[in-house]
Amino acid sequence: MTKITDYDKFGYDYKEYWKDRVYEDKAERIVLERYLKDFKGKFFLDIGGSFGRNLQAYRFIDETPIILDYSLKTLKKYKNEILKQHPKVRLIAANAYNMPFKKNCIDASILIRTLHHIEEQERLFDEINRVMKNNGIFILEYANKLHLKARIKWLLKLDFDKFSTQPYQQPTKGHFEGSRDGEEATFLNFHPRNITKLLHNSDFKILKKTNCSFFRIKFLKKLVPFPLLMAFEKFFQKTLSWTNISPSIVLKNQKIGEKAGETFQSFEEILCCPGCKEDLEFSKQNAKCKNCKKTFEQENGIWDFRI
Repeated sequence: MTKITDYDKFGYDYKEYWKDRVYEDKAERIVLERYLKDFKGKFFLDIGGSFGRNLQAYRFIDETPIILDYSLKTLKKYKNEILKQHPKVRLIAANAYNMPFKKNCIDASILIRTLHHIEEQERLFDEINRVMKNNGIFILEYANKLHLKARIKWLLKLDFDKFSTQPYQQPTKGHFEGSRDGEEATFLNFHPRNITKLLHNSDFKILKKTNCSFFRIKFLKKLVPFPLLMAFEKFFQKTLSWTNISPSIVLKNQKIGEKAGETFQSFEEILCCPGCKEDLEFSKQNAKCKNCKKTFEQENGIWDFRI
C-alpha cells in the first residue's frame, strides 16, 4: 500500500513549520512569481497547497485558483485566512494520486514542498499529466540530494553510494514533519537526473530550471541582514541555476500534447469521481458518482474527495 503523509493523524500544523523560515519562503516565491507572470488560463491548481503559503505568488489569477491538500483539518482551520487573501479560491481535500478532476482541464499547476512526501513519483506525475491541458504549465519544486553541503559531507565520509540516482530517504530524528517523533515517514531527496527522467516518462518537457534557497544555513540567516541575503539569493538564482548545488530546485515544465481538448466553463464541470473518474451528480452539500455511486461531502465550502 502506498504511504500517505497524513498531517491530520497527529494534529500537525504545517504553518508552524514556516514561522522561522521567512528566507526560504521568500526565495521560493521569487521563482514562482517569475514562472507564473505570463500565466493565462481559467483553472489553476496548487497541489499540496495546505494553508495557502504560496497564494501570494498567484494572487493575480482572477479565474478559478484551486488549493488541493490531503489535510482537511488544515483547510478548515485556515479557510478564512485563505479566502481573505483571495475570495475566489476553491478548497479541496483529496489524495494527489487520485485527484477529482476530469482529463485535460487544468491550465497550470504547482507542486511545491510536497514531492518529498511522495512515495510513487511517476504515479503522481502521470496523474498530474492526466488532469493538465495539453501544453499546460506544471511547476515542480523538489529537495535536491546533491546540494553542496551534502556532497561535501558524503565525500568526507567516502560515502559514494549516496551519489546514485536513487531517492535518498532522510533519517528520522527529532520531530518528523507530519508524524510522531521517531515514526517512519516518507521524506525523500532526489537526484536531478532521476527527476528529469520521471518527468520525461510522464510526457513533461522541462522549460526552465532554477536553483533556490542557497543560504539555508542557520548561522548565515542570523548573521546576514535579510535584505542583503535576498539580494544574494536573487543574484545566485540568476547566475548559478545551471548547477545543482542548492538544497531546492524548481522546474518549469510543459505537458506535451497537440489536441486542445474539451473546454470547461465552471468549477463543477471539471470535477469527477476521484476513484472511477466518472461524472458526478450534484446536490446542495454533496456529489454522487453516477457510476460507482460513492458520495462526497461538501462542508462549509470545502469538498472532501479523499479516498
